[in-house]
Order: sequence, then C-alpha cells, then structure tokens
Amino acid sequence: MYAASNSSYTQLSDEKLITLIAMNHQQAYTVLVRRYERLVQSVLSRYLSDPEAVKEVMQDTFLRAFRALPDFQGRSKFSTWLYKIAVSLAVNRLRIKRYMSWQSLEDAPVKAVDAYSDFTTSFEKQETYSQLQDAIRQLSQQDAVALELFYLHEHSVEEIGQMTGWTSSNIKSRLSRARVRLRHVMEQIQE
Repeated sequence: MYAASNSSYTQLSDEKLITLIAMNHQQAYTVLVRRYERLVQSVLSRYLSDPEAVKEVMQDTFLRAFRALPDFQGRSKFSTWLYKIAVSLAVNRLRIKRYMSWQSLEDAPVKAVDAYSDFTTSFEKQETYSQLQDAIRQLSQQDAVALELFYLHEHSVEEIGQMTGWTSSNIKSRLSRARVRLRHVMEQIQE
C-alpha cells in the first residue's frame, strides 16, 4: 500500500499514520514519534527540570499513547491528545517526587536551619496551593475548568476551544471574569 521508506510516511497525515500503526506498520509509529518528540520534550521541560526525567517521561508518553491509540477517537487533534498524556505523566511524576521528598523529611532528622527553612517554605507553598484549590472549587464549574486548563495545564485558547467546544471569545471573556472572581474569593479566604 505505502512504500517502505520513512520519507513516504513523513508526507502522511496523523490520521493516516494512526491507521497504519493499527495495521502494525512500525515505520508509521517512528514517523509519528519523530513528528512530535520536540513538542513532548518542550512540554515536559516546563514541568521537569532533570533532563533524565524528561527522557524517561517522554518515553512513557509515547508508550502510553501507542497503547491507547485504539481509544483515540479523533475528537481533538492527535497533538492535543498527546500533549494531555505528557502533562498527566509529568504531573504524576512531580506528585511522586513531592511525596518521596516529604517521606524523606519525615524519616531523616533535621540537622540544619536550612532544612527547616526549606520545609516551612514548602509548607507555605502547599498552604497557598490549598487555598487556591479551595477558591477554585467555589467558582462555577466552567470558570474552574477554564482557569485550570489555561493556567495549570498551560493549554492555549485554541486548545481549550477544541477540548470544550467554546469559542475563543467565550474563553477569553470567561478567563477574564474567572480571574476577577478568583481574586475576590482568595481575598475572602485570606481574611
């Protein structure tokens, strides 16, 4: 059906490559990985500072995407779907890392003032994050979704539109109103 060279596969759309992957065409998978490896690496680098962790999570992202490819329904672009997988894995990695660092703090005796300072700073950040989560829960569901997708998951207005079906002007006005509401709720919580 298609020539065996990678160059012939590079001209194909994501949808055609996905179809070929379903028929066990390894070259189609290789092309799809090469097409999106920079995007995934860029996304992961925003979350993970360790280059080795980025490489590991990048491999996990493509592996998970490959395994879940039969479930990909094409409602969004493949890149958006892959982006979501990468972000999800990066956030999970950070949660595990944070949990492990908390465990090590509990297990090890505190020997220096710096350790105490780091702990209190971490605690303050955790408390602020907790307050932010409480404030977001007080917003309408649509406002909360808009804020989380835009700020926490760093999706563009266009990507949010693809995921939610909202128009870009609707998203922009929703974000503007949600920021004002969030600021007001945060002020009430902090009082």
